[in-house]
Amino acid sequence: MTHDFVVVGAGVSGLTSALLLARNGYSVALVEKAGHTAPLLRGFSRRGVHFDTGFHYAGGMGNGEPLDVFFRYLGLSDRLSSFPFDASGFDTIRTAPDGFEFRFPSGYDRLLENLVEAFPAERSAVEAYLRGVRSAFDSIPYLSLDAPLDPNGALRRVFGPTLRETLDSLTGDEILKSVLSTHCLLYGVPPEEVSFQQHACIVGSYYLSARGIAGGGRSLATAFDARLDELGVEILRGCGVASLSVAPEGLLRGVRLDDGRELRCGGAVVTVHPRTMLDMAPGGSFRPAYKKRIMGLEDTVSAFMLYSVSDLPLPILSGRNLFVLPSADSVRGIGNRPLEESPLYLTAARGQADDVPRGFIGIFPALSETTRAWEDSVTGNRPESYRRFKEGITDRMEHLVKRYCPELGRATACADSSTPLTVRDFGNAPSGGLYGVKHKVGQYNPVPLTRVKGLYLAGQSVTSPGILGAILSGFMACGNILGHDRLIKGLLACR
Repeated sequence: MTHDFVVVGAGVSGLTSALLLARNGYSVALVEKAGHTAPLLRGFSRRGVHFDTGFHYAGGMGNGEPLDVFFRYLGLSDRLSSFPFDASGFDTIRTAPDGFEFRFPSGYDRLLENLVEAFPAERSAVEAYLRGVRSAFDSIPYLSLDAPLDPNGALRRVFGPTLRETLDSLTGDEILKSVLSTHCLLYGVPPEEVSFQQHACIVGSYYLSARGIAGGGRSLATAFDARLDELGVEILRGCGVASLSVAPEGLLRGVRLDDGRELRCGGAVVTVHPRTMLDMAPGGSFRPAYKKRIMGLEDTVSAFMLYSVSDLPLPILSGRNLFVLPSADSVRGIGNRPLEESPLYLTAARGQADDVPRGFIGIFPALSETTRAWEDSVTGNRPESYRRFKEGITDRMEHLVKRYCPELGRATACADSSTPLTVRDFGNAPSGGLYGVKHKVGQYNPVPLTRVKGLYLAGQSVTSPGILGAILSGFMACGNILGHDRLIKGLLACR
């Protein structure tokens, strides 16, 4: 079989890349190891409640905002129905020791008002912070269609300053710094490691607006599938990629599948974890220094997760999320804390027949090392010691939710739970990281262009995490094939 391009991995970045190439006239094959596309987006159901594992809410999906424009260009908008989260407070930050709460509203102006009301002595710090976020966000190509492609932009994410350094330079108020750092939980890198530029790239979209999609991740996956079918993309499900075929002169010739079939192609976009990509490439494809750098990349934190159902509606999670901070500095070193000292993120789970929250997902950041004793086991074949460990963690998570959020605990019961090993096995993440490779100061992540001619990289490890980041990575990778000017012109027509 011969195609113009093969896309490896049918997560959001792979789906985006396949659509971009097919929309612009190329024949495309999309290869996915799982039995269906977008496995993480589809989630799972327990006791009549559906739990989204790959999509909870998104920023920048309002009319004319970046994610909305991306969806229009990809041909997904007519297949999706989005709804606004609570504009007066889509995220509530609660500090456990003193009961302090802050609600993030939609829109920079309203956010400024709320922050100044909560921290009246810190107006100048708040104004400087929001001005910096907006400026950094608007400088990122594709997120801002007026921003030039700036090769130094990526360097600013590597050399800092960090979010923590930026906040320390603006204010001495630890509670304010904690509130402004809480969204580090959405990308799994602590404020002392992530660059301010990278932080702004992510939170800037939520400061614009926060919205959900009716039907959650399943609806988004279904929309992608329908559009792929419409454009004639060949999808090979249940097929792992064994290796990349690279000619001696460094030219990609094809992709070999686990079953021995070879897909001949003129180019490939690989969206798997960078270390997995190295395993696919023949020896000599990359210089030793590049391989050493990829193998040394540090991944984001993993998590323990609690999936609970409720006999009663949970209005506190209707159109909003809840973040609980056990201490003012609990976002520092996220993942590297005991469960009882870890911050907690709570988001709604909905019944099958309606959109009323009938459960929740509780996410406690953790390092993958916490389950290292069982790293040689696989899902469905774990030892008894792991089962006892998981039961103990689950009991502790339930206790903490009831302690921090009594309004959720009365009518809820655990339906399931997961650990970093679950994330590793279901997310095809070598170390169980929730968001792939960290984007942190001092770490050089791979870029879309590689030394192998015709081989391009995409995924949240390459550009940015989350739905918006994964889609952005597809545009950045395919811009090297189709021409960035061509893609930006098409996006401008959709704005």
